[in-house]
Amino acid sequence: MWNNLGKVHRFSLVCLLLTLCAEVSQSTGYFELQLISVENPKGQLQNGDCCDAEKSAAEGHCGADECDTYFKVCLKEYQAEVMTTGSCTYGSETTKVIGGNTFQFKGGQKTGQNRNNDAGKVIIPFQFAWPRAYTVIVEAWDKDNGTHNDELLIERSIYKGMINPGEEKQMVDSKRSTPRLEYAIRVRCDEHYYGSKCNKVCRPRDDYFGHYVCDHFGNRECMEGWTNLTLSCKSAICKQGCSLEHGTCSVPGECKCNYGWQGQLCDECLPYPGCVHGTCNEPWQCTCEKNWGGLLCDKDLNYCGTNRPCKNGGTCMNTEPDEYNCACPDGYSGKNCEIAEHACVSNPCANGGTCHEVPSGFECHCPAGWSGLTCAQDTDECASSPCAQGGICIDMENGFECLCPPQWTGKTCQIDVNECMGKPCLNAYSCKNLIGGYHCACFRGWVGQNCDINVNSCHGQCQNGGNCKVARGYQCVCQPGFVGRHCEVQRNRCASSPCRNGGRCHALLDGFVCECPQGFAGTTCEVQNDPCSPNPCHNKAKCHSLMGDFYCSCPDDYEGKTCSELKDHCKTNQCQVIDSCTVAVATNDTQKRVWHISSNVCGPHGRCISLPAGNFSCSCEPGFTGTYCHENINDCASSPCKNGGTCIDGINSFQCFCPDGWEGSLCDVDVNECNRNPCQNGGQCVDLLNDFYCNCVDNWKGKTCHSRESQCDSTTCSNGGTCYDHGDSFLCSCPSGWGGSTCNTAKNSTCDSGPCENGGTCVGGGDAFTCICKDGWEGPTCAQNVDDCNPHPCYNGGICVDGVNWFRCECAPGFAGPDCRINIDECQSSPCAEGSTCMDEINGYRCVCPPGHAGPRCQAFIGLGKSCRHAGLQFPHGSRWEEDCNACQCVNGYVRCSKVRLAGKTQSVSNPPSCPGGHECVEHQFLTCFSPPCHQWGVCSTPDPPTPLHTQCEPNSGYLDNSCAHITLIFKKDKVPQGTTVENICSELRYLPVTQTLAEERALLILCDLSYSNSDAVEVAMDGRSKDSDHGQIQKAANAIIGDLSKRPNSTVMLAVVEFRVETQVESPPVGYLVPVLCVVFSVLWIFCIVVCVWWTRKRKKERERALRSEETTVNNRIALKDNRDKDIQFDGPLRQKLMGSSDRTCDGAEEEGEQEEGQEEDEERELGMGEKCPPQKCPKAGAQDRG
Repeated sequence: MWNNLGKVHRFSLVCLLLTLCAEVSQSTGYFELQLISVENPKGQLQNGDCCDAEKSAAEGHCGADECDTYFKVCLKEYQAEVMTTGSCTYGSETTKVIGGNTFQFKGGQKTGQNRNNDAGKVIIPFQFAWPRAYTVIVEAWDKDNGTHNDELLIERSIYKGMINPGEEKQMVDSKRSTPRLEYAIRVRCDEHYYGSKCNKVCRPRDDYFGHYVCDHFGNRECMEGWTNLTLSCKSAICKQGCSLEHGTCSVPGECKCNYGWQGQLCDECLPYPGCVHGTCNEPWQCTCEKNWGGLLCDKDLNYCGTNRPCKNGGTCMNTEPDEYNCACPDGYSGKNCEIAEHACVSNPCANGGTCHEVPSGFECHCPAGWSGLTCAQDTDECASSPCAQGGICIDMENGFECLCPPQWTGKTCQIDVNECMGKPCLNAYSCKNLIGGYHCACFRGWVGQNCDINVNSCHGQCQNGGNCKVARGYQCVCQPGFVGRHCEVQRNRCASSPCRNGGRCHALLDGFVCECPQGFAGTTCEVQNDPCSPNPCHNKAKCHSLMGDFYCSCPDDYEGKTCSELKDHCKTNQCQVIDSCTVAVATNDTQKRVWHISSNVCGPHGRCISLPAGNFSCSCEPGFTGTYCHENINDCASSPCKNGGTCIDGINSFQCFCPDGWEGSLCDVDVNECNRNPCQNGGQCVDLLNDFYCNCVDNWKGKTCHSRESQCDSTTCSNGGTCYDHGDSFLCSCPSGWGGSTCNTAKNSTCDSGPCENGGTCVGGGDAFTCICKDGWEGPTCAQNVDDCNPHPCYNGGICVDGVNWFRCECAPGFAGPDCRINIDECQSSPCAEGSTCMDEINGYRCVCPPGHAGPRCQAFIGLGKSCRHAGLQFPHGSRWEEDCNACQCVNGYVRCSKVRLAGKTQSVSNPPSCPGGHECVEHQFLTCFSPPCHQWGVCSTPDPPTPLHTQCEPNSGYLDNSCAHITLIFKKDKVPQGTTVENICSELRYLPVTQTLAEERALLILCDLSYSNSDAVEVAMDGRSKDSDHGQIQKAANAIIGDLSKRPNSTVMLAVVEFRVETQVESPPVGYLVPVLCVVFSVLWIFCIVVCVWWTRKRKKERERALRSEETTVNNRIALKDNRDKDIQFDGPLRQKLMGSSDRTCDGAEEEGEQEEGQEEDEERELGMGEKCPPQKCPKAGAQDRG
């Protein structure tokens, strides 16, 4: 039996393995035959007869009634000699009537009317590995509705050959003249099947079991961010730089540290917990820094050096970690020498100060010119600026000294010096002393303060770079911006207020510039600015100038003042979802009628490709990569720019910004500064790196050999350098950051510190720089992430997740697609039963039940019943509807509603009220505003309002019992819509479907109020009081509402909830009597056992006493029996029988006479004379022994 059972198990295992192998090796595809043309102009059959006429085609024309042509296609294995009979081993197909005598198909559509996409196409699916070789038999038949004649064959075409699966078609044309068939053949694999036999299966996936896609050969390719193809690409590529030894990742770009390691790249060890001034090379070490010790490196070994605790000149000595002693000077004591004892003994007052002891130490009375605690601070007599006429004050001990200008003298420079005493006038009639100066009366032909300048000489006459010319004296030709005889006055071009319309003037060396207010432009702000310049319109929209304003003509995809907001076409037009990436919108264009709109999730450099189940992928333009085509491929990675050039990455290209002195596409060409011939007056130019040098001739001087007098001018040194004339040469003193012979080479470029963040490229020199940011970043240092979620690209309440140059839409429940435009059709799975109609809704569906059925899926049979009249309306039996917060149902003429209780329906007072009949809108002053500003609200109430509900279960009350629960909803305030009141939030809770379901059996009161402890929270109280108040019921109701809110409801208010808290009464364990009863029972049993044991002990004691007395009696009887046996042996009869019957020894045999131990109970019976007679089977034997 067991062997047979083992065989059965082995047979089942083999069958299972064969089934799995069959599934793994399954192939699938289809054979496609596309008819192109059929030509049968005579309308005859293959045998020569007419299709729909009784006469033969040879007798004449077949008539106007054409053939009703249909086709039979038979696909079988390759046959060298084709048999038209037999089974079609690969499959067969028969079409309906598709034409008459002659017809054609072009591009898969029949010419003429009634075109359809599959006209003339025959599909034969197969579920096996395609063998490549095949035979196909195509037969054209005439359908005669009146007969079933098998001889109505019009034409038979036989073709055999080999074909591989693919898009290419094989053309077949029957060679016979008439009728003639022409068709095309191809084989295609089904989705996810590849290879020459359609037996290679590859299904892309992105889940726990793998992350890969399939190429057109059916080979797997790992998705971006995943690797290890042999394990279905389940290994994520960690963040660049993540430690291979100490870091791991489960998703791409992650770097999750192993235990004991930390940091962004998991390359920093964790020190021992509590380690203060220590480091580590391995986890949990604490290697102390210098001057620190202890297990946690928290002991200061150099407390004196770190804290300097000793005061008043005390000497600090380290004794132990964190311990020290201060050796105090004379007159001081205390832990830190802070206590002064006989402070004046040490003569602390300097510079002749007098010391006086005071309770806090000492006090110095300082002499004139000194101040401070110990008279060590010299009083600054220059603080009052005693020197006049611009004299310089020098502070001295108890005094000051003034360094006076040459024209003044005295202690404080207040006495005028007589400059004429020094005879300063050279070529003058006289010298006249003035206050603070002097005046020379020059001879004719002499000028200057000292009459030392000959008017006929140019030497030193012109200032500020003016050129001197000798003509009847001399004349200065001034540089732009300067005027005066000696070019000594700088011209202020802003003095005449040249800027108009409120422009602000800024004077320049050779002119001025106007800073114009907004709306004006031009050299003097005279032109009113064009509001369309620069173009304020985004997304290539055209700007139209208006009177003081502008108008943007937006393209179809955008809207808003500046066309910056993505237009939701589906709000104003009916949209039809084509696939994951495209929707169709009706348009007024008579040519298009339908406009296809593509999702922009792949950005401006990618094209969205739709995948099944609402998924998509991005096909990138050249030069871009990444999941959303958001990453510009770095063409500068190979550092193509030479000689310090800065590489700027472009789109599939790059550009080199060359430093001064270099040029060319790769900065590899030295700029020849001599090409512009800078040297004048015959000077010879020598090219240098980013500079040139002029060999001057004929005593010409200067950088460009342009001057006879000096090597320096205003253009000799660049970038603010100062020029010094050294006779035959010049020297430039360069400002900070510049170098070179003429200060034209930047040193310590601001780009050396790497100011540009997030991969930005720094371009600049000297003190200025510019950051060229990568796509997705902006700002002066590329520190700001461009908000790719502005304008908001996600539809239907989707949440936009902003990345670096990409975004992702997290769709609300019920929606899918890259931008959440696809409403998931929950009716696809046909959830409605009993032939009901499914109506697709947002994140759900609704079943319209036939009469007699009800339930969410119409699965419950309720039969036919009476209709209900409620609130002036009639409802059929089994129908459901909502009334305020309650769900109602009509059941055979009776209305059943849930019992969610509320005070009234809120209604904005500012808008026209829309209360139901019999109600009026009453202003309510106490509705709490949760997200200001809030409108003035009222409640819909009857003229005689109902008695208000009284309950101890109120928000913020802290009251809890078996029927009361509290829920705290904590919101993210910036996501709550403005104008939301606490009552709005409470209404959202009351209208939840789960609330209506919970209120079907019991009344449910929900009250809300703003939390007293948290302004971002709302306290909710739920009272579910009923006759049988069960603690589990209210707790279950609270948990059900929280569970419903956790599923991302389609409510903007509830989407802002970030945390839930539930409070219910802790159910105390029931007080029962089981334990006391069990204790009493066990006590009684224990007492009973004690009594039984005592009784049993006494009984056994009595039995032993009786056994002893019985044993003595038995011994006496045996002795008497032995004495009389010899005497009475001859007697048989009653006496012998009586003796034998009086004892049971005859049953034991003669051998047992010497045994001394017998059963105590048997001895007792013999003693009492109640022993049983011997059993029949033993007594004869005993008697025989006795008689023997």
